[in-house]
Amino acid sequence: MPDLPVDLSRSDVPRQIQQNLIAYMDLFSGLPNMVTYDADTYWFISKKPAPCDIILRANFSPENIEEKIDATFEAIGQHIDEIGWFVFPHDAPSDLGKRLEARGMTGGKGGNWLWADLTQLVDAPTVPDNFRIERVRDDEMMAVWTRISETGFENNDLRCFYDAYARHGYGDDAFSLHYIGYLDDTPVTSGTLLDAGGGATIYDLSTPPEFRGQGFGGALTYDLMRQIRERGYTDTWIWSSDMAQRLYRSLGFVDADFGLREYVWQK
Repeated sequence: MPDLPVDLSRSDVPRQIQQNLIAYMDLFSGLPNMVTYDADTYWFISKKPAPCDIILRANFSPENIEEKIDATFEAIGQHIDEIGWFVFPHDAPSDLGKRLEARGMTGGKGGNWLWADLTQLVDAPTVPDNFRIERVRDDEMMAVWTRISETGFENNDLRCFYDAYARHGYGDDAFSLHYIGYLDDTPVTSGTLLDAGGGATIYDLSTPPEFRGQGFGGALTYDLMRQIRERGYTDTWIWSSDMAQRLYRSLGFVDADFGLREYVWQK
């Protein structure tokens, strides 16, 4: 019988996740054809597979809740016909999920949410001596990072990631940090550490198909987990693809329930 998810729904972690996700989406805000709304709700529209179209926060005042939900969907419907809505435990009103369900929207866990205790790191993955990890420090390296991501995610156009991350910059004040793993001089894996909202986590982990199964993605993930711990965090979380779950579990991540549910609206 599989272990039950770690219940963190009443902790501070859901709020940290929400703020971290918003900080991530804000990196793309203002780029061509991308729309951000940040008021009583926060939603982001890219019309691309990545970054995704998503509603990430609701803080409605008690009056005329149904009309406000209608207005939210009306505004979003001017741009797209479908969007996911992440409802967090601390969103308002507290019965928002039930109100969406009453509209015929079924709630789900919203993907694979995993959590790791960084005070008890497992042993580092074994990789060849000629494997190394370097932080992206300029636009030239960012272009390499983007090419690896495009190959690893089998997406031929991630220029918006280059544009967003190059605009954010690479200095000591950056909260979005990007890394490339090299085998000798060949880039073989890439990923991002994002430290924002009271927590730090890993995004964009990508390894091209021809380099998978050799421990490179695991070594980069482990290194970023170690860096997160060095930043003073005792735990971290990740929103995992189906394919990456096995990797993350081998590094100590476990299933977690953060109390958030995803609802899908269709026009």
